[in-house]
Amino acid sequence: MLKKNKIYFIAEAGINHNGSLSLAKKLVIAAKKAGADAIKFQSFFADEFISKKNETYKLGPQKKKINVYNLFKKTEFKKDWYKKINYFCKKINIDFISSISDKISSDYYFNLKKKIVKIASEDIINYPLLKYLAKQKNKTFIVSTGMASLEEISLAVKILKKKNKIILMHCVSLYPTKLAESNINRIDTLKKKFKLEVGYSDHTLGYEAMFIAAVQGCKVFEKHFTLSKKMNGPDHHMSMNPSELKTCINFLSNIDKIKGNGKINPFGRQLFSRENYRRSIFAKKNINKGELFSEKNICLKRPAKGLHPKYFHKIVGKKAKKSFKTNEMIIV
Repeated sequence: MLKKNKIYFIAEAGINHNGSLSLAKKLVIAAKKAGADAIKFQSFFADEFISKKNETYKLGPQKKKINVYNLFKKTEFKKDWYKKINYFCKKINIDFISSISDKISSDYYFNLKKKIVKIASEDIINYPLLKYLAKQKNKTFIVSTGMASLEEISLAVKILKKKNKIILMHCVSLYPTKLAESNINRIDTLKKKFKLEVGYSDHTLGYEAMFIAAVQGCKVFEKHFTLSKKMNGPDHHMSMNPSELKTCINFLSNIDKIKGNGKINPFGRQLFSRENYRRSIFAKKNINKGELFSEKNICLKRPAKGLHPKYFHKIVGKKAKKSFKTNEMIIV
């Protein structure tokens, strides 16, 4: 579950299950092993959102022509999968999330008492769906904003925000997204405009954009992943494999540690460095009791266990209250 000020990483399995429940479960296991907090699938009915059954796209690195209707019909998240995947995820302690694309899928999903729901970029203008989802209470809506204008985002937020939490996701709906198209500064713009938490749904092929987003304060991340980039399907080639996912999550998890608390004063192990690498006031030669301190008989040396250098000129001209031997720390 989402925790304040903690990285929350969603492994976007999407349709990379290829219509197989067995493969879906393997994706769940792989996501958990890689350190993901949640795994997300996509819930839709092909007949509900695709108007032309014979439409074809050139997808994947080979630009192979694919009948889109057949592709999505094959990869529908089946009704009997909801309870099975939810139970399986609970068993190994990883959150099951779904991108909801229609009312029926919403009912299947919320019957499981789910608290987090994803709204895909394409559905940010699906106002009948948004109004239906907005009837829920005390949910967290993670809303991707790819392709959306400021006006469209504003309307979606207005519909959803009444009794629920909203996390906006910066997203560029290009598959894959080039680094030069990432527009990470849009994250700050979204924060300023809406005063909401903003995460990042990343479609680039590497890690760089996510790391910059983390430095800018993002806590919620989403990235496509697969068991193998060589599998058949439109998303596998641009998804992270389990090894890449683990590397990415480990790095992101360290971002907050690297950023630190921003306090000026040294703490922790630096206190050892402070004491051992800095100088304090020492006797340059033997100093007798009652003798005046001067620049000729005192100096600054390591370690910093004696009098702080800021007192160097303050004690010059004052009498020594005791005798000091050469290289003895001055403590008054």
